[in-house]
Amino acid sequence: MFGPFKHTEVAKNFSFFRSNPLGAVVNGDGSLRPTNDLSYPHSRPETPSVNSFVNPDDFSTTWDDFNIVSSFLRRREKPCLLAIFDWEKAYRQIPTAMDQWPYLLVKDFDGNLLLDTRITFGGVAGCGSFGRPADAWKQIMLHRFDLVSVFCWVDDNLFVKDIESTTKMDDIGKLFERVDQLKKFLHQQTYSYNNVEVMVGRLNHVSYLLPQLRCYLCSLYRWLKSWAIKSALRTLPQDVKEDLDRWFHTLITFKETRLIPNPAPTEIGWMGDASTGFGIGVMIGRRWAQFQLLQDWKERTNQERGIAWLETVTIRLGLLMLESLGVKQGKTFIVWTDNTTTEGAIRKRKSKDKWVNEEWKIIQDILVRLQVDIEARRVTSAENRADALSRGVRDGHEWQRAIPIHLPTDLEQYMFQILY
Repeated sequence: MFGPFKHTEVAKNFSFFRSNPLGAVVNGDGSLRPTNDLSYPHSRPETPSVNSFVNPDDFSTTWDDFNIVSSFLRRREKPCLLAIFDWEKAYRQIPTAMDQWPYLLVKDFDGNLLLDTRITFGGVAGCGSFGRPADAWKQIMLHRFDLVSVFCWVDDNLFVKDIESTTKMDDIGKLFERVDQLKKFLHQQTYSYNNVEVMVGRLNHVSYLLPQLRCYLCSLYRWLKSWAIKSALRTLPQDVKEDLDRWFHTLITFKETRLIPNPAPTEIGWMGDASTGFGIGVMIGRRWAQFQLLQDWKERTNQERGIAWLETVTIRLGLLMLESLGVKQGKTFIVWTDNTTTEGAIRKRKSKDKWVNEEWKIIQDILVRLQVDIEARRVTSAENRADALSRGVRDGHEWQRAIPIHLPTDLEQYMFQILY
């Protein structure tokens, strides 16, 4: 709630508004919960309440009642594990539309007005309004975690999983706790040294499961190192914000696993090369792929993307080939390259080149999705078996060993794959 405001202050912003009495209910723990009585006034037809204008049928819900849950349990043919979760301050998390605010004012004990901008327990549409995000939450949980089912009754959730499932109920809470912590951190106006140090520690812990994101910790360590007066408050640097945005993006999109990555690199004969005169060649063992650039590819990129970008695209195409072959999660694969820039980019996961950086963001998403990592090793051009493919030569490569891939849409405008 916002306020309190004088009636004259509210009148300057709303040409029409109405208020309702401030109410309260007692929670199970003895605390008080404020309510906005939108059914006030009662039994006064000449002054209809806000609730009287709302049709409850427009806000139907899909709550799982006793009959639904008991029917599910009766149909079960093997044991399962149950866990109960509830939303914290459920209704207070759902905002109302600004054009509804003139009808949601609350009169306090001093005669002033409070503005309630969240759905309220006193509104006939409150339960149904909360039901829509609750339904979305249920679908997200079923998609993200290895669960049999999720049942919802307003802000209470019943999670059901098989006994052999690797999903841990506390993992669900921990993951979203990290996401929530990072979201709040990004919205701060100023930061203390201790505040940043704690966040770095949390993200460093997550990086044991997501080593692909360690490169996005460098700017935070650099920021901490530059803190001359540790008691001073500072604003968020742009490079740190960009790296934290990558953390946030990854944490809300990746499919969590209990698999701990194996840091020991695996040799699979992965070599890649690129040339602006023809295109890209990639070798994985005896399997290969060749991609030819369109004649006007440079014009299509406005002359902004060069060999460094092509060499980085080569890595993405190699990962897509690995996915096609059936990659094993938790592995770190060796990538052989004869390009110094590519070797450095794989190690740092960043570059001074804008387009190389944009390409690396895509590669990082693929690495996280496949749950693998890569490590660069140097090879001479003469020993790079993909060199000839990048120059348009296919001699000695059997077409049966070519790996067809679905070329990403953003690359189709610059190149195409050669299979025969």
